[in-house]
Amino acid sequence: MVTKQVVLPQPNHYVDVAIVGAGFSGSMVAVNLVNTLRSVRQIALVEKRRRAGPGIAYGTDNPLHLLNVPVGRMGAYPDRPRHFFEWLKEHPALVSRYRLNPLTEGAFVPRKLYGLYLEVLLQRCALQTGRVRRFEREAVDLAEAPDGSFRLFLADNTIIFARKVVLALGNFPPGDPVVSDQRFHRSNKYISDPWSSLTLQRLSEPGHILILGSGLTALDLILSLSETKRSGTTYVVSRHGHFPQPHALVDPYVFHRSDPRKIRNVRQLFRAVRDEVSLAAGMNVGWRSVIDALRPHTQAIWQQFDLVERRRFFRHVRPYWECHRHRAAPEALNIKEAMEKSGRLHCFQGRVEQILEHENGLVVKFRSHSGSPGQLKVGLVVNCTGPECNYHKLRDPLMLQLFCRGLARPDPMFLGFDVNDQGQLLDATGRVVSNLYTLGSPQKGRLFETTAVPELRHQALNLATILTEDLQRSARRALEQLPVGHSFEI
Repeated sequence: MVTKQVVLPQPNHYVDVAIVGAGFSGSMVAVNLVNTLRSVRQIALVEKRRRAGPGIAYGTDNPLHLLNVPVGRMGAYPDRPRHFFEWLKEHPALVSRYRLNPLTEGAFVPRKLYGLYLEVLLQRCALQTGRVRRFEREAVDLAEAPDGSFRLFLADNTIIFARKVVLALGNFPPGDPVVSDQRFHRSNKYISDPWSSLTLQRLSEPGHILILGSGLTALDLILSLSETKRSGTTYVVSRHGHFPQPHALVDPYVFHRSDPRKIRNVRQLFRAVRDEVSLAAGMNVGWRSVIDALRPHTQAIWQQFDLVERRRFFRHVRPYWECHRHRAAPEALNIKEAMEKSGRLHCFQGRVEQILEHENGLVVKFRSHSGSPGQLKVGLVVNCTGPECNYHKLRDPLMLQLFCRGLARPDPMFLGFDVNDQGQLLDATGRVVSNLYTLGSPQKGRLFETTAVPELRHQALNLATILTEDLQRSARRALEQLPVGHSFEI
């Protein structure tokens, strides 16, 4: 039997940990690693965008794009939820510039300020120490060596040797809508990525605009359009027609009639929420308090659902859960309602069936919730239906290579990667890839609620702790194998 020798090209850089992605998740893993790793360890932070820290979520420059969580709960550290609020108070010039005085913990501030906060944290805690090296390149391939280490290949042919790799990939653009004529997907009148820097430039084009979807991204786009002097109308078509609910002051609440820890199926979940909302109403407590009281238990509930129940939840409950759980700043919804009243915005509940391109624009045919047909003539269609979670559908170079090399497989719901409890990826055969980790959106199949800062800050700290302990164990083992008289830094 002939054993095939794995030969990998020699790397240009050697690090202990390579982090792919420098949005909130990747940046805070780097920051926490610097804080927990006492010895001199080298960390590579790979991010193709110019700015490291804000990512897509907080990289917007539009002051109308507000955080969807009050400022007093957005601290980047689990044990300091007020840290961002305290940071802003230490920068009164920023508070004044954005007219946030008097700044309260319940305020909804521009997301660009949070992006600046993350950028400063990363710069001060990680990059300035000299222990984190920034690579402003795209990661395009990852290969595992026989000893479990990795070679990370970048678009400029740089090769990074890493003992451990963290995939902090965030969200990917939406999947293309299913329509009868797929040629529409190649039209220059179709914007498939609402977060692209080119999207805002094209919003000023004359003519009507159709937004597909009615979630938080669609709301961002509506806010951007509210500032333009366009004469055209903005249309929204979404299957369920639910925009995010507005935030309001929330009273503390604990479940009285139900124990969230004992919920095993969707029926029990629905009954528990319904009963608690009814009970809370009798106490002059709103439904938001009930939803927020459920939040600490949602990941455990999801993990107790079997595959049948998870699919049932997605089919029947998710649209209602998303708009009530992931709420928006009241100021944002006020602008949206003002646009509707002025006639600049029209929203429809329905399903798009056909989009045809003509010389003068696009003809969009949809079927409303009641079954009646509808038709719109627009100059531009923007896809805001939510991030693509089925990674097999992506054309991202790194994702293609992960599957091609068998280093990853999707979870059974096709919501992200298949991972274990520590966030380690499972390969195509189900083997744990012991030195390959992920956090955030790619763990949606295992955790469901894994995209908001309150969840991500815990994941970032936990993962940094796991990596630190493992690196220290490896160093101790190496020390034990050295001949007497040698020294080795741990």
